[in-house]
Amino acid sequence: MAPSPRLRTILITGSTEGVGRQTAIDLAAHPNNHVIIHGRTEDKCLSAIEATKRENGHADNVDYIVANLSSMKETSIMADEISRRFPALNMLVCNAGVLQPRRTESKDGLEVTFQINYLSHFILCNRLIDLLAANGPSRIMVIGSVLHSWTPLNWSDPQAIKNYEKYGQFARSKLMMHMLAMALHRRMMLDNKNISVNVIELAREKRESNRSRSASALSTSDSCHSMTRSIGGLVTFIESPACDRMSGKYLDAHGKQIRPGADATDERQQERLWTYTAELCKAYL
Repeated sequence: MAPSPRLRTILITGSTEGVGRQTAIDLAAHPNNHVIIHGRTEDKCLSAIEATKRENGHADNVDYIVANLSSMKETSIMADEISRRFPALNMLVCNAGVLQPRRTESKDGLEVTFQINYLSHFILCNRLIDLLAANGPSRIMVIGSVLHSWTPLNWSDPQAIKNYEKYGQFARSKLMMHMLAMALHRRMMLDNKNISVNVIELAREKRESNRSRSASALSTSDSCHSMTRSIGGLVTFIESPACDRMSGKYLDAHGKQIRPGADATDERQQERLWTYTAELCKAYL
């Protein structure tokens, strides 16, 4: 459909199930929002739109885009399509993520958790910056997790070739996303791009809880039911003008600032990761 002028045009990656899907549904309930659902297949996207229609009674302000984020080529094509189809984009919610039970490589030869959870968003953010800046004030919101503080990056084996453990690799992907957000924030401030960049954590498990159980709860769609209040808070925060006035923050779903892990705030590591990532995907930037 041809989008009509609305206050917000919001792309949510990984929004055909779980937290992303419910966030899209709740945002689409508000007529001023033009919501773009992203999924791996058209069937998944259409199913999410039907769910939106059932819950809200309408879905005329919802569109979708299909892309497999485990492919740098498809991610790049997605960025081009977004720019062409949705020239009013002013919000990007980086939500897509997987928890792989065993190490798997993409067609690009990269570990899939690393590529989907982090690298694809690096490409999208960089490719969509000019569009977001043209529609400023704009926002990039990274869906974070307490897991980002549980394990440092393994610079000698970032693709987990020698030692893959699903929760550890998921946690590292969340740390990478946190680092990306902070590095982007600095660049947006330096270039006066009028784009705020923040990390939003939907739920916080008790630090002393069992690591594997907490990781599973925080990283799978099964947690959606227990996150209803957090999603509601996130939607309110997304729509609040206050978000335009803050950047480079780590926040809970209600906009309260929380303290990130030490590695996440290490600018030297952030820049090292940026350089490493830019080299990996330079053909698609």
